[in-house]
Amino acid sequence: MMISRQAQEVQAAMVVAKRFPRDEIASANRIIQACTRLSLAESAMYEYPRGGENVTGPSIRLAEVMAQNWGNLDFGITELEQKNGESTVMAYCWDLETNTRQTKIFTVPHVRATKKGSYALTDPRDIYEIVANQGARRLRACILGIIPGDVVDAAVAQCETTLMAEKDLKARVSRTIEAFKNDFGVPVQCLEQVI
Repeated sequence: MMISRQAQEVQAAMVVAKRFPRDEIASANRIIQACTRLSLAESAMYEYPRGGENVTGPSIRLAEVMAQNWGNLDFGITELEQKNGESTVMAYCWDLETNTRQTKIFTVPHVRATKKGSYALTDPRDIYEIVANQGARRLRACILGIIPGDVVDAAVAQCETTLMAEKDLKARVSRTIEAFKNDFGVPVQCLEQVI
């Protein structure tokens, strides 16, 4: 009964996606508009050291925003099985309009590696967190595999522009404060009261 219900939900979602197809230009514009938010731009890229170099790319937060604004996508993480100290997990992203699907099935050992060695996880919250973390990485890859590369590149570029504009604004505010203080003898507290 549950399988039948899920099949009907998938069929209904595909029918709705075909009936109301995405406007790719409007979707891309929504993604770019979302990337003008400073809070998103600040968390849009990941970076970590590997082999003496820094590895960077779009973060899961940016990928989720792109998927939400691209539309007609079904995406998520599902834990398929948990046994013998490991979880089998599936991350997926499915374009309901084109019937294109990216799926990654992987195993997450319930082990935390530290510089002092590894240890088994037994607390359900720790297990959930490690599975969610590993799942988010694969989900990001699935979403980025579905959304066109030029849209992803435009979103990353807009996030960089947003961050640069914020840095420029902070620099202009600092210069203005210094000018009022040095040229007119107006302390920052007076400016804050006026503003």
